[in-house]
Amino acid sequence: MWRAVAIGYKDDERSAGLAREASDILRGQGLEIWVESSTAERRAEPPQGFAPDLIISLGGDGTLLYAARAWGMTGLPLFGVNLGHLGFLAETEPHQFADMLKNLLAGDYRCENRMALEVSVERQGRRVAETPALNEIVVNKGALSRIITLNLSVRDFGEWSFRADGVIIATPTGSTAYNLSAGGPVVYPTIPAIIVTPICPFTLTSRPIILPSTFPVEMTIDSRDVDLHLTADGQVSLPLMPGDRITVRRHEEDVCLITNPLRNFTDVLRQKLDWR
Repeated sequence: MWRAVAIGYKDDERSAGLAREASDILRGQGLEIWVESSTAERRAEPPQGFAPDLIISLGGDGTLLYAARAWGMTGLPLFGVNLGHLGFLAETEPHQFADMLKNLLAGDYRCENRMALEVSVERQGRRVAETPALNEIVVNKGALSRIITLNLSVRDFGEWSFRADGVIIATPTGSTAYNLSAGGPVVYPTIPAIIVTPICPFTLTSRPIILPSTFPVEMTIDSRDVDLHLTADGQVSLPLMPGDRITVRRHEEDVCLITNPLRNFTDVLRQKLDWR
């Protein structure tokens, strides 16, 4: 069933050990393997012509987010093993890994499609950056900057201008990440929606809103604001300039996240958020 597998792991002893174990098992099945650290300063390129049909992420949610941007925005199945702390995305625990891998090799698995985002930045009429994100896109001010003015435009919703420390545009998958910390809603991860959450808004009437996933969100930065940054999944950063035009829309490909049959999203919430 599988021909080639890409393995991304967090650069620590535990994750590296599990990556070696997985590599030995998969090579023993005659599969082509590419292994890389998601936290290495310099990353080697895979062999020419290497085309994985399965992605394995060994680490925390950050490792899985890296793997999703590197490989998963092509619809390939993504299998996450949680060796971090929270593990909202990487559902499988290390002690379940061997059994889950055995099932995967036998073709016994279930994928859950998770929508992703794509952000583009135009500067003086020219596109200067574009990147995908599985969790969220954030625009916020630097440590010493004053409160910023954000001017948003949403199809069929209209104009929305507010002053805040920034704004989070999240997927349902990312609703339990930065969005939740900023007071945004938890959204079931398979619902097609875009969540817009102001960060520490100047007025209490600027509240989060849930939009259909078909509504792109456009924003421009007030020309008086300086030292602004855009980040994707907390891992890709881009400094912004006054007048930049930012467009966030649903990515054309979903991420196919392999789920753990032993637990569901409600179980994850109860465990991670200590719900009684």
